[in-house]
Formats: sequence, C-alpha cells, structure tokens
Amino acid sequence: MEKRKTIEEKKKNRLIKWILGMAFIASTILFYFFGPYFFSNIPGGEEEPKFNLIFDNHWHRVDFLLEENIVFLPVEWVKEHIVEEIEVLQNPLRARVSLEKEEIVFQEENLKEFMGSGKLAIDVSLLEKEGEKYFPLSGMDAVFHTNTIYYPEPDRVMIDLLKTPYYQGIVVEEENLRDGTDLWSRRKTVVKKGEEIRILETMEEHYYVRTEKGHIGFLPKNSLIEIRKQLPNDEEMAMAFVEPEPLDKPFGMVWEYVGNSHPDRSLDEKIPGLSVISPTWFDLENEKGDVTGKAQFRYASYMRKRGYQIWGLVTNSFDPDMTEAFLMNREAQDRFIQQLLVYSSLYKMEGINIDFENIHYRNQQQFTDFVQRLSEKLREQGLVVSIDVTIPGGSLNWSQVYDREQIAPLVDYVCVMTYDEHWGSSPVAGSVASIGWVENGIKNTLKEVPAEKVVLGLPFYTRLWEETKNQDGTIDVSSRALGMEYAKSILEEHHIYEEDWKWLEETGQFYAEYESEGNRYRIWLEEERSIAKKAALIEKYGLAGFAGWRKGFETSSIWGVLKEAI
Repeated sequence: MEKRKTIEEKKKNRLIKWILGMAFIASTILFYFFGPYFFSNIPGGEEEPKFNLIFDNHWHRVDFLLEENIVFLPVEWVKEHIVEEIEVLQNPLRARVSLEKEEIVFQEENLKEFMGSGKLAIDVSLLEKEGEKYFPLSGMDAVFHTNTIYYPEPDRVMIDLLKTPYYQGIVVEEENLRDGTDLWSRRKTVVKKGEEIRILETMEEHYYVRTEKGHIGFLPKNSLIEIRKQLPNDEEMAMAFVEPEPLDKPFGMVWEYVGNSHPDRSLDEKIPGLSVISPTWFDLENEKGDVTGKAQFRYASYMRKRGYQIWGLVTNSFDPDMTEAFLMNREAQDRFIQQLLVYSSLYKMEGINIDFENIHYRNQQQFTDFVQRLSEKLREQGLVVSIDVTIPGGSLNWSQVYDREQIAPLVDYVCVMTYDEHWGSSPVAGSVASIGWVENGIKNTLKEVPAEKVVLGLPFYTRLWEETKNQDGTIDVSSRALGMEYAKSILEEHHIYEEDWKWLEETGQFYAEYESEGNRYRIWLEEERSIAKKAALIEKYGLAGFAGWRKGFETSSIWGVLKEAI
C-alpha cells in the first residue's frame, strides 16, 4: 500500500514537471514571436531624457529660450561651440561678434569682391533671464553657416553645420523607428513612407538615423532607398536680401526710438495707413567705420508680422569731428557699408534710413560722395535708401551741409524734418512746427528735390517752455519735449482743459499757458487738428508721404487723421 502511494506520488511529480516544462517551452516560443511586438509598443523615452540639444550630431544639455520662433542659447555655450570671438557689451546689452569676411557669403560676385578679407564686427542684441545672457543663435545662422531648428515634439533644439556633408535616404514603407537593433528594442516613433531621413551611422544591418522631426533611433537598412551624399550647398549659406514690395503712394512712415531696450510691440495692432517702421538701430561708433548695432530679431519679427517694411536708421552720432575723419577715410567707409549690408540681410530689412546730422559745412562734398557710395551698394541689393534732411536755410552744419540737388538722384526718398522751428535751447519760446514755417520749408525743398521723393516729417511732440524772469528784467528760457498725451495731462494738472485751449490761425495750433511758482509756462500743442493741417500739404504738393517723429509720442487718434490725409 505504501509502495503504491509512493509510485503515484512520483507519477504526479513527473506530470507536474512535464506541464511546467511544456509551459516554459510554450511561453518561450510565444515571447520569441510576440514579445518584441508587445514591448515595442510600451511608450519609451528618448535616448537620454537629460539631453535637449543636438549639435553636429552630439548630445548636449543646455537651457534655451524660444522667442518669436528664435532660438536663444547661453552666450558662453555659443562662445565655446560656435564662435570664440564674442565680447559682451552693455547699454544696450549686446554681444559683439568678430567674423571673418571670407566666411560671409554673398551670391553676387561684386559683393564678394567688395567684402574683401579680414575681420568684421557685428553687434547682436541679447536677452537676459535670471542672470543668464542668451544669444539669438537661429537669427545668426546665415553668418555662422548653421541650421538651428526647434522641434516642439520632442522639445529639442537641433543645430547642423551646413559645411558638414552627410548621407540621406528615403523611407520605402511606413516603419517603426526603434531605440535599438535587437528584438527587445522599443518603438520610439513611426516614420512615414517618402520621409527623408538623415543617416548618422551605418551598422551591419541597420542605420542609426535622425528623422525630419528630430527623433533619433535605428531603422533596418532595407527600409531606406536612394541613399545619397549631401554636399554643402553654397545657396543655403549665402546671405539673402528682402525684395521690398512697392509702396502705395503716398505712404506713412514712423521713426521708432530704440535706446538701451526695445519698446514691446508684441501686442500692437497694425496701424492703418502706416507702411514703414524706421527703428534707430545703428550709429557710427568711431572714425574707423565701426557701427554700434541695436537691432533685435524679436522686434523685427513683430514688425514683419504686421506687414511693415523695416528701414533701419543709421546716424553719425551727430559728432562733426568724428564724421569728418570718417569721411576722409575710404577704408572706414567700406567697413561701415559692409556692416550695414550684413545687418540688412540678417534682419531682413527692406531699406536703410540715413540720419547724418551736424556735419562740418566744409565736408559737404565728401558727405555727398559718401551717400553716393553707400546708396550704390545698398541699391544693388534692392534696398530702399532714404535720407533725413532739415529744411533749406539755417546753420551751415545742420542745414546747408546737405547738397539736396546732388543728393536727390542718389536716394529713393528725402525725409524733410519739418520740426524744431524753435529748438530745445532756443532763446525764445515758440512753436516746434507752425504751419507757415513747415509749408515754406517744403516749398523751398521742392526747388531742389522732386516732389515724388519728398517725405513730410511730422512732429508727434511739442515743447513745454519755462520762462523765468530775472531781477534785471531779462528772461531765461528753457524747454523739454513732451509727447501729445503727456502735454495734455500737464495742462490738466493745472486745470487747463481742451475747451480752454486757444486756436492760433497763424501757427495752425492750439496754444495754452499757465503760471507756477512765479514762472510762466507756454505750449504750442500738436494734436489732431494741427497734424491734419500739416498733413494736408502731402496732397497739395504731391509728396511721397509722411514720416512721424516718433512712435510712442502720438495719441492713437492721430493715425485716423493721417490715414485720411493719404
């Protein structure tokens, strides 16, 4: 009995072992055939979640910013990996980048010859966040010969060197991109039929690849066809210029003052009747022809989205001695022009506005010659060239230095600054731009410049004059410039409201005054009615349009008046 029990126990154990063995074999077979499919569909991470940037097919972990689709990277990272010669400057915050002229590629042979060799410095506005300074790398792709792209999914920046050859293939049929080459590798994403794939590395049976959306992984070799080597493309590395759209005539333009920071225009609506924005972006820095640049990619993007043309303004810093030395140095002028050509391309500007003022009268011909040289190079690239001048007459340095008759054929537009009839340090109080003074200035300009090139400058500001009476009976006069809204608010603070303003027919302006602490304050206002009277000169004399100084000084109602005038 005991023996039979032992035999049955052994049979039972053998049966259990057999069942377990068969289960193991079956599970192994099932896992072999179906396991990869099951596990490949479990969501997997990218190669290394800690990496968020690929530069020249190498992984990096870098904090970056994205503004207006512009990729900003830390200055120190850019300095280490892209270009060594970067100097961070303040007021405004910018990076001065030293470039080899031979590396700046233009499609036109004449420009290649003009650029020559040596170094060229370009200023680039930076962003600062939590103490870190960020460089707009994607905006500078054209001069660094890089291609910087941000991929929202998988939240990654990809930077390729355009001078580096690579291999590329096309996907035959829809295929899984995997994180490995064995059976247990997981699916990362699906590549579509016809998608172009960059090959990073060739293996025995697989390619290590990168997709168009920045995913990296492995594909079987038989999944790609038309494998070809991509060589550097000169056209991709060439500087490009924007071809300006023809402006409706007459057109509206406004100057935008840019100091140490840019005005935030991200929420601004398109202004009817306004076609051109001219930001004060560039200044002659020294007699060698270096340019201080304040241009900003974000600002340029805001303006383009709203359909404006951008005519970057460039000054001589209103320094007559420095300007004289500059005008006597042809090499310095070439350097200056080269920088403006690079800036025009980088920021996709349609034009340049020349605002050289306070020049020694003895340099009149040298200045005219310089305008010709600058205009020739800019216009060869299709850029619109405009120049700012005062009305004829007045001082040698500020007015008579402009040979308007010679300059007019060299440029597309002449912007007449018909304001500061009574300038800031005037010994007597008076209007900034009375209607008679403005009209006479335009009539005299038209003796030397064709009407279709003349742009009427309009003041969006006024001056508050303070008159202080001295014991000897003399009067000291001082003033400060005010925007339209601010001027109105100051009057209201002294209980002078619009119904209290006095209209002066002879100046075409409202006038108001008040006394405070024994001093007399006087103001000739600029507002809708005064601006309308001046703007009517556009139609009367067949002018090209208007240009307002400056954006931010006006009230919103002014734009409706100007739209009516053109």
